[in-house]
Amino acid sequence: MTRDAPRRICALETSTRPPSIALTVDGRLYLRELEAERRHASDLLPALAELLEEAGCSARELELICVGTGPGSYTGLRVGIATAQGLARGTGAALVGVPSVAARAFLALRPGERGTVLIDARARALYSARFERGETELRELDPPRVQRKEGLELVSGDILLADEDALRAAGLEPLPDGVEVRRTRARADAVAELALRQFLEHGGDRPETVEPLYLRPFAATVRRR
Repeated sequence: MTRDAPRRICALETSTRPPSIALTVDGRLYLRELEAERRHASDLLPALAELLEEAGCSARELELICVGTGPGSYTGLRVGIATAQGLARGTGAALVGVPSVAARAFLALRPGERGTVLIDARARALYSARFERGETELRELDPPRVQRKEGLELVSGDILLADEDALRAAGLEPLPDGVEVRRTRARADAVAELALRQFLEHGGDRPETVEPLYLRPFAATVRRR
């Protein structure tokens, strides 16, 4: 089925710090990164309102809502996805959720390249996933998982897609010889790019089916007084 490309797209990425919002109106991109600690709905919506005003667009005109599903911060993912679901229901726009790791790989890799995404998962752990980039598609080679740095094995020929936090958490500073790194982080414009392609091919998701990509149980941190 052939679908017309939406002209007004909003994307949220809250899996890692800093959270970000992207708005595309008639091909023009508006991007806003929030302060690292601001990721609640009460923070996201005012930032989106500012972008809409800058673009001369109203929320009711949005045609597609995109959201990164992780893996990453429990609170960030929960808030980002709930906000995206609310926007889709309130505006009637289509909704598409895509793994944040896949969005990173899609924009960072060139056609024919393979890469491993690494994310600092805290608590001495890493999130990792492997992808191969085609001309217009992204193929998952190894699904997202959580692992210790001691078990990390880099595949020969893979490009390492990671930020400074992930490199430190993996113990890869300095980098081993022959390892190519492209420093990436999760951003809403990358989520929008991959989600749009998914929408054009498969259509939108039902809001209730868009869920955070949690890879391990939640562990609350209790502050001592």
